[in-house]
Amino acid sequence: MCAGEMVTCPRVGRYGALVPDGLELYGFPAPGQVPQLRWLGPDYVAVLLRDLSRGLRRQDAGTVVMGVHCEGTPMFKVSTDGIGMIRAHDAGFTLQVFIKDGTGRPWRLRGRWTYVGRDLGTAGASVTHYWELFSADGV
Repeated sequence: MCAGEMVTCPRVGRYGALVPDGLELYGFPAPGQVPQLRWLGPDYVAVLLRDLSRGLRRQDAGTVVMGVHCEGTPMFKVSTDGIGMIRAHDAGFTLQVFIKDGTGRPWRLRGRWTYVGRDLGTAGASVTHYWELFSADGV
């Protein structure tokens, strides 16, 4: 893999899951099938769900996430330093997120959730994330 090269992980190992609070997750590659995401921890889907839910509740404290569908293969962008060590890693997920807002109205949000890792493997390492909204439809 070359610095800055965009690659996609294979569509094998996809799984659907019903987590304990009734939230439906589907379309995500199983964590073992995407070793490129180890830098996010052993269960990247749980991390994504936690971060996404917190972000939505910051905008509307009454938001309830009902389901998340990963629409395609995650996109990866990797950059290396002068000796070939990975120091920057982006991972983007095209998602449909099904929510109820604070008034109980259901919505389908379509967008891309991206994790951005910088200075990985150093004392100054950081991981941030952002949401790019493509559409929001009342359902």
